[in-house]
This record gives sequence, structure tokens and C-alpha cells, in this order.
Amino acid sequence: MPASDTRMPTLIIGPSHAIRWKWHRRDDVVSGPLPANRIFGQGGAPVWSRRLFDEANATLSGNEHLALLVPDFRFGNGIALDTEANGGPLFQDGFLAITPAAMTITHDYAMLERSIAALKIWHERFGSRARYVFWCLFGRQVHDRMAGKHIQNRRYHHPVFNYDEVTNSLSELDIVDLAPLLRKPIHDIRRLFIDTSSHPSQIGYLFLNGVLFDGLDAVTAYERAIAIIEGDLTRLAEKIRASIGKPVLLTGRSVWLGVLMTTLGATGTAKLAESGLIVAPLNRSPGQLPIGDILQTYPLASCQPVVISAGGKDLSTLLDTSFGSASGFWRTQPTIDWESATEAAIRRRGEVPNFSHATMSLPALPDAIRPELPDHAIEQGSQGMPSWTGLIAVLDMLNNLPKGPRWRGHP
Repeated sequence: MPASDTRMPTLIIGPSHAIRWKWHRRDDVVSGPLPANRIFGQGGAPVWSRRLFDEANATLSGNEHLALLVPDFRFGNGIALDTEANGGPLFQDGFLAITPAAMTITHDYAMLERSIAALKIWHERFGSRARYVFWCLFGRQVHDRMAGKHIQNRRYHHPVFNYDEVTNSLSELDIVDLAPLLRKPIHDIRRLFIDTSSHPSQIGYLFLNGVLFDGLDAVTAYERAIAIIEGDLTRLAEKIRASIGKPVLLTGRSVWLGVLMTTLGATGTAKLAESGLIVAPLNRSPGQLPIGDILQTYPLASCQPVVISAGGKDLSTLLDTSFGSASGFWRTQPTIDWESATEAAIRRRGEVPNFSHATMSLPALPDAIRPELPDHAIEQGSQGMPSWTGLIAVLDMLNNLPKGPRWRGHP
């Protein structure tokens, strides 16, 4: 049923996904009708978190509505190893995230039972004033299917956690129906997330706005979000090509490239290339054409190459091999060091950088460019993933790429 003004959520609550949404609203990375102070989250909190439940009780008033991003049912599973706590009240605090030692089939069933019981309490308390988005459960199926896990006879079925089984067992709840998306190509739906923890991409946030605030069904909200992001990126690609005077080919090895490729998907990558920005990382993403096939349509000689390299490492030998170029060709091309530009922000958040795309055995280029970034250009976490602001920041840099063989200094 389409949402009306009276059913529009005035509070969003959930695990770390809600925290990120809150910060992105605060920093205007993500648009939306709710201010940041109406979004509340706790990292790794289960749906039976006393803190989440109490926050909803204390914040919601009158006829206001809430949207609950239902956490991963394994969150808080450490309680299964604590006999005293496990025999205590249903709603508790002190158990967060996933404890590997508690990841057994028996404990998974116990966590599912506990979570379903908690959801029924949420329903008893808030009734039709609450809508539920089983975002983590949905994301689990997407990522499992991408990895080829839990598939028999070409059908997905997790031993314990299955989207359709869980939502069908809670038919009394007002659940945002995500099931139609699971019938679309799974590598395309992957664009809703930036990582395997199902944290939303910019497409994901626009999608959530659509289903929660604009009364759209899941497929329509998804298609609208894709159209917005692809439109923004293709316009920027056209601007870059006009500025440089030729198409730009982005390659290399960086978490920045990984997030861009996930956001684009196969269809977005093709549209961006047609608009003048060809993205061909060394690490292939699902649906990405081999570099040789890309070069058949977009020859290297007709493009301005730009390398994105974690840690500013010299990838020229790898690139020469992958692109079939003359030895040393890539040493003359501009290189952007995204990862190093994120390090200070990560440390300010009390985390230790973990740049998994950097090849430490390779030498660093002395003239690799480090973008100057606001903290909100970098997603939470240790890998330095770019937010939408971070993706656009690097693409905007390309507009100022000077003519000539080497890009020196900041634009």
C-alpha cells in the first residue's frame, strides 16, 4: 500500500546502516525528508536490543511512524554462549555484532527464534505505526547468491535464514516487500550495497527514500534510483570528455574503483563508457568485460589514461601486461592515490587503515596525486571506501586534467 503523509516515517532506526545514514544526512551526502537527528542506530545491535527499542519508545510520539531496518539475525549471537544472559529477558543490551564461535546451526535457529519473538513485541508496541525493511536478510541472499552459496537445483535456500520464509511468518507486520528484486539479475541488484555487510550505496539510500517516503514499490524505487545515479554520472562523464578533448580511461587497483564498479554495475559501466569515461580496473568486477574486449571498442591510443592506485604504488608493469602497451607507457600517465588521502580521516575516527588493494611489494610513485578530501567523502570503516561525495570528488578532479603526458600537482 502506498505510503501517505500520515504513514511517512518520522524516525528511522537500525544497526550501523542507520548510523551511516544519519551521518550522510548530516553531511548532505544523501538527500531525504528526515533530518539527521531523526535517524538512530547502534552498530551490530540485534533487533532485540533494549537500547533500540527504548529509543523508539522515547522518540516516537502521537501518531508518528517509524521505519525499522531489521538487523542481521546473527547480531548479538554471543548471548547463546552466556547461559545466564540467555535465560534472562528477551530484550537486552551488551551483545553486539556476530561472534564467530556462536555461528552454528543450533545457535542460528535460536537467534532466528529470538529475533522473530522480538519483532512480534515491536509489533505489539507500535502496530501499524511501524514499517519493517528486512535489509540485512535481503542483502544476505544477494551476497550469498553472488558467491554461489546455498544454491541447489539452481535455487537459493539458506539452512536457516531465508527472506521469503521469515517475511511470510510475520504477515501481520507492515513489511516493505523487497522480494520482487530477488527475481532480477543478482549482479545488478548488488548495486544497492557498497560491501558484503549490506551497507547501502548511494543507489541504496535513494531506493530506501523511494520505498519509505515516496510510496514506491521496490522495483519502481530501484529503477528510479538507478536512473538518477546513471544520469548524474553520464553527465559528468560527458563534461570530462569535453574538458579533456578525448575519452578518459580509468584503471588501476583501488577500493575507489571497486566501489565505483559496484555502483555502476554492467549497464552503468557501458553507459558511462559511451559518454566518455571508460572504467577498466585490473581487478575485474562481476559483469565487467575483459580489458582486451574493452580495448576493441575503446583503443588505448584514443583515450587519456588515468590510474587510481592504492598507496600510489607503481602499477606500470602490471598495466603494460594487461593492456598490451609498450614497456614504460604507464609510467608517463597520471596516478591518483585515493587510499593515502583517506588515512587521516580513518585515524581521526579511531580506526586503523586497512588498504587491502595496496601491493606493498611495489614501489610508490613520488608524484602520485593525493586528493584533498573532507571526512564525509570516506565511508566509515578501515578500508577507505568512498561515499558518493568521494566518488564525485575524484571525477571532478578529471575535469582539470591538463594537456600533456603527465599530471603534476593538485588541480
